[in-house]
Amino acid sequence: MMSSNENGQYGRFVRRFFISISVFLASIGTFVFICDPYLYYHTSGIYDRTYMKNLNARYQMASMVKHFKYDTLIAGTSMVHNFKEESVNEKLKTVSFNASLSGSSAKEQRKVVELALASKMVKHVYWELNYDSLSGGKDRIDPSFPAYFYDTNILNDLPYLVSYSSLQRIESQWKLKDKINMNADPLQYYKFGHDKKPVSLDNIGVNLKKPEKPQPVPAGHTNEAYMESFKENVLPVVEKNKDVRFTFLYTPYPVTRHIAVYNSSPEMMEGRLKFKRDVYDALSQLKNTEIYDFQDEQSITFNLGNYMDRSHYFMYINEWMLDYMAEKHSIQSKEEYHEKIESLKMQVQHFEWKQLTRNYKPQIEKTSSFK
Repeated sequence: MMSSNENGQYGRFVRRFFISISVFLASIGTFVFICDPYLYYHTSGIYDRTYMKNLNARYQMASMVKHFKYDTLIAGTSMVHNFKEESVNEKLKTVSFNASLSGSSAKEQRKVVELALASKMVKHVYWELNYDSLSGGKDRIDPSFPAYFYDTNILNDLPYLVSYSSLQRIESQWKLKDKINMNADPLQYYKFGHDKKPVSLDNIGVNLKKPEKPQPVPAGHTNEAYMESFKENVLPVVEKNKDVRFTFLYTPYPVTRHIAVYNSSPEMMEGRLKFKRDVYDALSQLKNTEIYDFQDEQSITFNLGNYMDRSHYFMYINEWMLDYMAEKHSIQSKEEYHEKIESLKMQVQHFEWKQLTRNYKPQIEKTSSFK
């Protein structure tokens, strides 16, 4: 049994130990804060560092969202990566930043949008609606996503401020500081496809064979799963920010993507179409929203020459969508949208292979939708 003197010595040792640890961690945190290897707090520092093309976009996107100048934000997946800010600015008469994240979930996108709304005077958000983003659960995020970067609470930043990986990055940046290209344009880092060739049926990358019997709908891809994520990650942001304009868009996948889903599970395809109707019903109740849906644009989606892989179109399709949104109204009524949804359904159900074209058109003609 310890004496009172021994108890006192032990207590002083514990206090000193924890004080020493606290001072040590505080020193590391202060050092990382000053150096700020991911440019999260400030873009200038004691040595040159900038955004890197090969870096996980989820780590540096938070800094870009906080520090770049814009009043229009683009959010979504790689399907909207190729909206060039200069084209958006020219055609939509704004100052934009494309904050899309490849393969991002709806929750990740929500955090990007909320950080932008908290950091800038954002007037307009263009937000891609994507089934894959909404699948897998309303709280799904990529394991590499640093959620602590996407809020305004500095106390959440301890995983960054006192991490060994931050110190490693500082060391690496210091060693390479003379080789860093400070004139590189980070707006171009996530644009892609200029060196790609058009896809063909041989390398389309989707399974177009119809199974002997329809497959069950994966749990994360039901209409209910999509809507749960939408109501958790998208709708509250719109409802909370009534003074911000939200433009939602469905991008034009090649028709083969829809065919693959329909062949595997007609029920899954029907659930996706119902999701479109349910989302329209929810958003049409709000005055600060609009929807563009390009998925039934047959002149685009039936031409494999417009695509570089099973999903992604070439950049001139992004330009086409910008022209459309600059010149044409969004969907104006429930009846109009139901016609578009039914059009996509008929295209898929009555599809014939001879309808596909393989012409590469660097300058796509304006479709009948512009008339």
